[in-house]
Amino acid sequence: MPALFLLLSHAPQMNADDQPRRSRSRSSRSGSRSPHSPRRSRSRSARRKRTRSYLAALLAVAIVAVVAGLLYAGMSAPDRPALASAASLDPARKPAERTAALAPVNLPADDAPHGSGMEWWYYNGILDATTGQRYAFHVAVFVANGLVKQTVMHVALTDLQTGQRYADQGRTGGLPAQHVANGFDFRQDDWQVAGSGPSQKLRAAFEGVSIALDLTDSHAPVLHRAAGSATPGLLDFGQSGISYYYSRPRMAAKGEITVGGKPAQVSGDVWFDHQWGDFDVLSLGWNWFALHLADGSDVMLYQLFDAQGHKVMTAGTVSNAKGSVPLKPEDVELTPVTTWTSPHTRIPYVVEWRVRLPSGVLNIKPFVADSEFDAGRTTANVYWEGPVKVTGSIDGQGFLELSGYDRLNAAQSNHR
Repeated sequence: MPALFLLLSHAPQMNADDQPRRSRSRSSRSGSRSPHSPRRSRSRSARRKRTRSYLAALLAVAIVAVVAGLLYAGMSAPDRPALASAASLDPARKPAERTAALAPVNLPADDAPHGSGMEWWYYNGILDATTGQRYAFHVAVFVANGLVKQTVMHVALTDLQTGQRYADQGRTGGLPAQHVANGFDFRQDDWQVAGSGPSQKLRAAFEGVSIALDLTDSHAPVLHRAAGSATPGLLDFGQSGISYYYSRPRMAAKGEITVGGKPAQVSGDVWFDHQWGDFDVLSLGWNWFALHLADGSDVMLYQLFDAQGHKVMTAGTVSNAKGSVPLKPEDVELTPVTTWTSPHTRIPYVVEWRVRLPSGVLNIKPFVADSEFDAGRTTANVYWEGPVKVTGSIDGQGFLELSGYDRLNAAQSNHR
């Protein structure tokens, strides 16, 4: 067991040369005693007993820690769906059969942390200030559960007039959260991400920048479902696992943004995502779109690819105040238009797209091309996350996330 190995590998180790060396040191200080005296033998025997007792106690603690960690990692909170491991589900079965065996999303109980697998709470939005300025932001909380639990927070704010971008990240062991029935309340330094159901709030302060937003939602949450999945709120990624996923695409936000000591009252629409499961994040990359359209509809699209760039699946959801409709792979055509190469990492990202949907064609362009987020200090990856403009059959705005391009770039470099 890895945890047991780590605990034991950091324990003081004794070898054949250590005991005589310590004995010689004591002997030189004591002077007259023979190395074979009864007193010396009793001393050695006592030391051996203490060493055995120490190692036995350490082994017992390690075993308890491992068992407790395994039990904790496998537990689900009461009244929340327990996610079966993808490995325990026959990959040859159809998605409808695999997902039908799992419990549906139960809100607001499932707003809370689940204690297993990978989980995140995510926000993005474009906000209008009373001063005439416009800001775009994203905030994310990631929790990696297992024998070692870690919580990571990412935040980025972009001034759309100047193109100036501010970003920060933090990581801590454990779950820095206050207990909230049917909700969440993550706190780390000057950051807070909290909510339950349609009422949520964001607080973040770093390097002369602060975000303070109160969010409300008057619509039902959108439970995403890939084509063929039997249960709303469940996505089946085949060999890469299964994920619960729901959104509140158009939360009304009000609050204050401060940049350079100058506060501004802001308002706008904010997209909220909550996703958790046993899916293998490291085996997949994705192009993800969260779009607010002028007719009041919201579009979520994702295209998954492997480390070699081969497409795994494409799906999405179109929603409005009346409900939501899942998009089948044949309903979506994503065409890359323009690639931007980061001057910081030399990673190329496809930042402009042409999207064909049953309702028409959308052209996606970034407000600010340089929207790369280097998360090397916290999650050891690099991704592109930024606001986009929508034109074409209908206008709009939203966010684009490009993840896994760092691994894709590395894989392609290895094959050159």
